[in-house]
Amino acid sequence: MGEAVTNSLPLNIVTLCIPVLFLFLGLNSNLQQFKILFKEKISLIFGLVIQFLLLPIIGVLISRIFSDSLFAYAAVIVLIVPGGHVSGLLTHIKDGNVPLSVFLTSTTSLLSPLTIIFWLSLLSSTSSEYNIDALDSFIQLVIFIFAPFIFGMLIKNKYQRISEFLYEPLDKFLKILIVVVSIWTPIDLSSYVLDNLQQGLILAFTSLISIFFLTRLFISYFKIGSANFKTLQIEALCQNFPIVLGISLSLKLPEIAVYGIIYYLTSMVFAVSYSFIKKY
Repeated sequence: MGEAVTNSLPLNIVTLCIPVLFLFLGLNSNLQQFKILFKEKISLIFGLVIQFLLLPIIGVLISRIFSDSLFAYAAVIVLIVPGGHVSGLLTHIKDGNVPLSVFLTSTTSLLSPLTIIFWLSLLSSTSSEYNIDALDSFIQLVIFIFAPFIFGMLIKNKYQRISEFLYEPLDKFLKILIVVVSIWTPIDLSSYVLDNLQQGLILAFTSLISIFFLTRLFISYFKIGSANFKTLQIEALCQNFPIVLGISLSLKLPEIAVYGIIYYLTSMVFAVSYSFIKKY
């Protein structure tokens, strides 16, 4: 499995394109829009708490419950990455707060080098099987995520013409890339996905059901408005698939990529179904 994942062409392509993803996200970040959003402090705070605290804790609990599974630690990795970019589109379909979705995705992405390293270090300290070089991993995440995102924001806010010139071709390229990789990667690693599909689905379904009901309970308790409620719910269900694959290659843990594929496909069924159900 390790050699197959390391040599997987779609995985290597998506890893190389992660900086492009975050450059585009930076180009898509409107500072004025963010200023308006700060008036909705409660929704912003709860969204960040869900992404940075609740989801990783759910991942840790799932890994403890299924400690004998090949994917025990992968279940944590998937839930410590920032939110996925598809959440904005699904929020739009659900009639949620799209600017809030974009802000949460951008903010969690921007802070992900710190949060990912924190949870990876914690994971490493509790297991003799995984030894993670925190400094090396942090540098990689800064180069691949933080720097391109900041560069994109600078272009967006200082060089409007360049931003407009880059935005449309990057938008088309990334949409095509996500579709191609989402189809090609499962096919490329189909034998490993199928061999481990049952245990992967058990962990993925358990994680997603826990996320859905716990976040719903959390958001309902604090009486968040309907549009923001829907947005936070969708954000919790969408994780950044390319970053999961990148971490798998970076840490040389192929089971993370295999579980990432299973989780991604399962979460899309959950999130897309939820976005088209107008009642809840």
